[in-house]
Amino acid sequence: MQTKTILQTIIEDERSHDYPLFRQYCVRKEQGLRKDALKVLQFFVEEMNKNEFAARRSFVTWLFDYIERFEDGHHLLVYPLVHGVIHPVLREWENIDPMDVRPNRWQGLFVHQGEGLPYLLKALEMGGSKEQRVIVQICETYFSALWYSFHHIHEDLYLSTYEKDHERIQGIQDVMKLIVDKKVQSNVEKLAVYYNQLLSDWKEFQQMETRGFVKWCADRKKPYEWVQTFYYHQ
Repeated sequence: MQTKTILQTIIEDERSHDYPLFRQYCVRKEQGLRKDALKVLQFFVEEMNKNEFAARRSFVTWLFDYIERFEDGHHLLVYPLVHGVIHPVLREWENIDPMDVRPNRWQGLFVHQGEGLPYLLKALEMGGSKEQRVIVQICETYFSALWYSFHHIHEDLYLSTYEKDHERIQGIQDVMKLIVDKKVQSNVEKLAVYYNQLLSDWKEFQQMETRGFVKWCADRKKPYEWVQTFYYHQ
């Protein structure tokens, strides 16, 4: 049995008839008619922006109820909709109801344009341990930055500062204890230990040498996978 896509589900939702142009956009997108779909979406954005804030917020809430539940939700978060409707609504929502966690959660998880961490941290501050998806995404954001810092370390090239990466590791350690899923928590903890040890080893190496970190690690039997790949297998 094939699982329905977010587009198929929205098209079949009775409430989508409250937004006929948006429904039409979804139908055409589902049919693969990308240019036609985007034309209809532009008409929808213009129409939606004539509405009062409450009506626009109602649409955004309805939409994100699906996006949070569907793995292919990102297919709906195209630039004209995000820029023309979603971002303005979420910004106004924050001002009108600063205690509602949803604008920060949704911006941090889905429409952050590469700068999601401040929204995620704010959502965590507001929602605490209830915000499990936010907590895991905070860890993933820090891990992504740590990966970038170290992804050329076998060439003796470190792309960050000790202070920044220490803060990132500390940030992970601060929030990972809130993760309810013990398997996920364990995986996060192991990866945090890995990067903490790697940062410590790099600092120690830098005090003595400037070149040859892989050999330095190999001589000290450091169990990094790339040490085995780049040194032992030569």
